[in-house]
Amino acid sequence: MTTFAISAPLEREDALAELARRHGHRVAVRAARASELVERLAHVEVDAVLVSPTAPHLDGELVRACDARGVRVLAVVDDAADAGAARAFGVESVRFADGFPAIEWAIVSPHASREQRPRGRVLTVWGPAGAPGCTTAAIGLATELAARGQRVALVDADSHAASIAPALGLLDEAPGFAAAARLVRTGSLTVDELGRVAQTLQTALGDVQVLTGITRAGRWPELAADRVAGVLDACRDWVDWTIVDVASSLERDEEISSDVFGPRRNAATIAALRAADRVVAVASGDPIGMTRLLRAYPDLVDVVPSDRIAVVVNKVRTGGAGLAPATSVAQTLQRFGGIAPSAQWPLDQGAVDAALLSARPLIEVAGRSRLRRAMQATAVDLLPAQPTRTAARAAARGARRRGMRFALR
Repeated sequence: MTTFAISAPLEREDALAELARRHGHRVAVRAARASELVERLAHVEVDAVLVSPTAPHLDGELVRACDARGVRVLAVVDDAADAGAARAFGVESVRFADGFPAIEWAIVSPHASREQRPRGRVLTVWGPAGAPGCTTAAIGLATELAARGQRVALVDADSHAASIAPALGLLDEAPGFAAAARLVRTGSLTVDELGRVAQTLQTALGDVQVLTGITRAGRWPELAADRVAGVLDACRDWVDWTIVDVASSLERDEEISSDVFGPRRNAATIAALRAADRVVAVASGDPIGMTRLLRAYPDLVDVVPSDRIAVVVNKVRTGGAGLAPATSVAQTLQRFGGIAPSAQWPLDQGAVDAALLSARPLIEVAGRSRLRRAMQATAVDLLPAQPTRTAARAAARGARRRGMRFALR
């Protein structure tokens, strides 16, 4: 646990204090001005100070007082102008939009460059034809991760029927994923550009950055394999987790009919699967849905190794899989495909309908539903958070205190 002191405008101060509490830390001091903060630091021991980079929250006196006590000062900024104001005082900064994990990392490793920081992970959600619920799964897993304090991007890479934008009520006249792919082609895709072309899905438990999909299926040539791979690689430096929704088709018939280089209709799906650290394969929990998965699974394994695939059976219900549906599903997949499902999600049509009708994620409109709880468990099991840095924070505090004692001798 890290003990913080904060000086910022009231709204930002409240937000930082709530985020700190939610992530298991303590706020010992909240001050309206840097001068007030200096006075209170003489009587309270803290590990780090979070400030806004503008007057009256940051000044030279505060920086000198923190340096004398071995206390880390970090400016929480909104844009490049704010970051420049912080640099004028010799103070490093972190963007508020990057989330509290970015603040934690900056406190633990103040001098680490972006290249030295752990890169984000990519998880691709795929399913066979027949609408098994891949988009619902992708949105659900993304929002569950965001609720756990992770920085998350949700990417619609479906080259046949993009659906994330309408499912969440987002504008899609200028698809963010296609825009990012064009920037890859010109070699100008950066973290800042990803933030510019993305839309923010705001929820009560955490925000998700969304790269919306192409608006017409005929635009699929814009999603070439190298561009898709480039976007997902850039996302690793942008967020902790990138959740990618892709189309079901894995066919590469174009390579058979012609050896001439050209765009491939399913290149986006195959590139996203190959780039993934983890693939969640979603199947429908009925005889047809499981048959489709069993037939498509060998093609999936040809693209991505089986040890990176987790099978989730969705829409499991008594009427569709017998009187003991969980047992029937597990036995069927194991017997005919040697597949052990990682999770089974119940059919909860009312919760799904409520989410679609309100164009909001399930975590907000049906937080106590059986389906949401199953998604939450899957997010915990399949997508563990980044390793905790409690030990590193304790070591950093010890080093600062040792340095302070040495300075007082």
